[in-house]
Amino acid sequence: MERHDDSHAHHGSATATLESEAHAHHHHEMPTSGRALSNVALSATLHCLTGCALGEIVGMIIGTALGLSNVATLLLAIALAFVFGYTLTSLPLLRAGLALSAVVPIALASDTASIGLMELIDNLILVVIPGAMDAGLGDILFWGSLSFALVVAGLAAFPLNRWLISRGKGHTAVHNPGIHGGLPPRVVGAAVVVMAIFGTSVLAAEGFNGESMGGHGASAMEGHGGQADPVRGLSASAGGMTLALDQQTLPRATTTSLSFRITEDGNPVTDYQVEHERRLHLILARRDLTGFFHLHPTLGSDGTWRTEVALPSAGKWRVFADFKHNDANFTLARDVTVDGPVTDRPLPAPSTTAKTRTGYDVQLGGAKPAAGKEAELDFSVTRNGQPVEVERYLGAAGHLVALRKGDLAYLHVHPMAREAHSGDEHGGGGEGIRFETEFPSANTYRLFLQFKHEGRVHTAAFTQAVGS
Repeated sequence: MERHDDSHAHHGSATATLESEAHAHHHHEMPTSGRALSNVALSATLHCLTGCALGEIVGMIIGTALGLSNVATLLLAIALAFVFGYTLTSLPLLRAGLALSAVVPIALASDTASIGLMELIDNLILVVIPGAMDAGLGDILFWGSLSFALVVAGLAAFPLNRWLISRGKGHTAVHNPGIHGGLPPRVVGAAVVVMAIFGTSVLAAEGFNGESMGGHGASAMEGHGGQADPVRGLSASAGGMTLALDQQTLPRATTTSLSFRITEDGNPVTDYQVEHERRLHLILARRDLTGFFHLHPTLGSDGTWRTEVALPSAGKWRVFADFKHNDANFTLARDVTVDGPVTDRPLPAPSTTAKTRTGYDVQLGGAKPAAGKEAELDFSVTRNGQPVEVERYLGAAGHLVALRKGDLAYLHVHPMAREAHSGDEHGGGGEGIRFETEFPSANTYRLFLQFKHEGRVHTAAFTQAVGS
């Protein structure tokens, strides 16, 4: 009994000491102006921003995995942002021995206003950026938009935190006990700088300022007084248009339905212009560029495109929707995942010859292309050593898709008219199938040539190295 009493006495003494230390810290006056106040407010803002970022990311991942709607995903992310924010504040206090009944009011008083403002601004920005909420977790637009939104939210919360602390409110509550936790402010600050650079760069590259707010910048679209951008297909949104896929995962080697819509300001698009004899070209390419499909889906009256597809190998596949609307050309893209064990395969070495699975030999001619310069690609087809006179396919001698290794940028390619067969129903033969394009950077590219012979479409794939 005596030992038990001594233990209680010791515990009471420790608690009294802790309360005494907390009380002593409570009497330290917080700065009310100047640089000292700004430093405390910055530390408080970075602390809240860490919780917001963790909550947003986890919420978006869970919402996407469960297939929740945009609204449900937003609500989940907001709720988790508060949970993570309060948790980051509470854990150090609980570890220091403060009772939960004392910790909860401190966390609520410290973080509620700051996190609330951050979440309001952060999610408004995500809603405003076209395609950000519809972008998948594998889409750089999603991560760039989220990074940009969080940084702006943090900038907005800083003056609020400074004002609250100057009046003895907000984060003053957690500073009073003198018990702090979480990542060092310098580390979080460095991360915020990286996020700002990354987010701004992504949105600039996606054409956020010039295109995605509904403008039709001539630098990225045809039919508006300028040349077409040689690179497309890096995002799910451009020029106010967004690609919305109904499926994010597909079974392997099983015929299944793939459906999607192109939306303009949230409304399904139903009026498309014919380009290369079709209203929309659907391209599916495996992320390692070792798989390729070119399909022509059917458009329903509700604006939904549908097609059947059987992707043979597991992994990430890029889905490109290539179409023309209001005299502007678009290529929008998203990723889908094919279930199963993933084995990435290296690209074949660059070569000027390729063989189709159907027994045709294709030769790639022309000068070696250089980055940033217009290049002509001249293909000739033979079978058993004899020239093949190809039939017209999609309004030309052939169809070519060029994708850049890594980000799978989709190059704009022009089929070139041939003098020898002008106006003829045939467009090939030994004289070649010619295209014109511009390789935007020194890199490795994969070229997928499709041509038609004896009523069937054949595909030849080339690896093309482009120097500076």
